[in-house]
Amino acid sequence: GLAGPKPEVVLKLERGEEPHLGDPPAAPTGGSPQAPGTVDSPGRRLSGCPAAASKRKELSLADRVKLLQALESSSASLSSVAKLFGISKSQAGRIGRRREQILADWHTNANPLRKRKREGKGGEVEDALFAWFRQALARGERLSGPILKAKAQELALSSGRDFEATDGWLCRWKTRHN
Repeated sequence: GLAGPKPEVVLKLERGEEPHLGDPPAAPTGGSPQAPGTVDSPGRRLSGCPAAASKRKELSLADRVKLLQALESSSASLSSVAKLFGISKSQAGRIGRRREQILADWHTNANPLRKRKREGKGGEVEDALFAWFRQALARGERLSGPILKAKAQELALSSGRDFEATDGWLCRWKTRHN
């Protein structure tokens, strides 16, 4: 049974409204999560077989922030919020325990659509390049792809790492750092 009326934040999420948490990056609005056995396209039902139900659903960074906001409400239970997002109660609990890290990523303008935080092949070089990038933007410098690749090569040489800044690496670096 229900413990009472649904909290306002849960009602907003069900209507597809966005959370308000300071100045996070804008995330595209998606529909509400689909439960197993719902209609995917006209005339076709998704199977409710055990193999499909046991696969864990990965939430994007934006969805995890919405889940954290829903958990803030005093009348929202962990199981009701998990059901709303179509994930298990234990997964919702893990997200709740990682609250500080998730909000830190959100406020550092990380990519709101990413589901996993993967490191690039350059590790320290990428971190140093991002720090330099932020300083260059603060100074008002105009930056381009070739400038970023050249600076990455320079940073790799100064750290003694074997690293090649390719166009594909640059594209993925831009995505990782929004």
